[in-house]
Amino acid sequence: MRCTMDAVAATEYVERRAMALSAEEFELLCESVLSESLPPARFSVTAFRQDGGIDIDGRIRNSLLDVSLGVQAKQYDPRNTVGSPAIQRFQGALADRGCDTGTVVTTSSFTTPAAESAERAGIHLVDGPELFESMVDLRVGVCRQSTRFEPDEEFWNLFGEADETGPIPSKRIPLANSFETLDTVLLSIGDSRGEKDDIVESAGVSPRHADLYAIAGWILGFVHQEWPDEGTHRQRRWSLTRSGARYVAYRTAELTDEAEPLLLDGIRNAEIIERLAHSLSESGSLGHGELVDFIASESELSRSSAKRRASSVGVWLVRLPEVSVENGREKRYVWVES
Repeated sequence: MRCTMDAVAATEYVERRAMALSAEEFELLCESVLSESLPPARFSVTAFRQDGGIDIDGRIRNSLLDVSLGVQAKQYDPRNTVGSPAIQRFQGALADRGCDTGTVVTTSSFTTPAAESAERAGIHLVDGPELFESMVDLRVGVCRQSTRFEPDEEFWNLFGEADETGPIPSKRIPLANSFETLDTVLLSIGDSRGEKDDIVESAGVSPRHADLYAIAGWILGFVHQEWPDEGTHRQRRWSLTRSGARYVAYRTAELTDEAEPLLLDGIRNAEIIERLAHSLSESGSLGHGELVDFIASESELSRSSAKRRASSVGVWLVRLPEVSVENGREKRYVWVES
């Protein structure tokens, strides 16, 4: 029987879960809450973190309104209050960025001088109780069942690292073999609310490829999935992580020397590539048929499904400078790192 909670217990539950997140995961959580509270708006984590600066960019645009806003997310112990110097630094960051307005979100509270500084500057403040009550009201992290609430474990499971033992879930095996298309999809996610229709329209890809390349970005650690695949009233939405936002910024500026290391790190950290690279470094080479067998043995995929994904995995693998490919009767992947 599933645990149910009243509103007070649900608020305490989301607080515990939010405080257990990493700093960047907390920013992504705040982005989800903001997106739910302002459906027409687009929010995205900033590419480069600065102390006292803007963590999340936002834009509300419709036929009557065009407002840019900056958000700072402070994951503080409840005993650690936010003071006026932090508000003043944030005010300067808003001015530097050219934002129309700003919001500071914290898990703790604000001092009286901080509240006064914010009021003078037109900065909105959201303290811990307001944040966690809003999460319950918006059903972020909990599911409502009549007058009671249940933990939304699928939502919280979207945060955190993959299990490094056991079979790799099929979703973590890429089915996307064009890095050019990947870049286009990542750019469209950063420029929109990240829903499938947004990606299809902006990137000019099919709905199927919108999903496949968004998932590829997720495997690389460039994209965060905001809602579970099923069992939710919400449409699945994607958003860039900080490393994803940084990668897109470098690609947009044509700074290949800065973008490529981020991509290579993402590929190396993909679980299937990590296991493959370890095996390849020991064996020296691997035929394409052996690659298919390896994917099938290390994942939840059948051999026929592994065969369909092997070409994409191979493309990812040979992107690494330590791996080359030899074309003969059968393609072979060769470990060349000295």
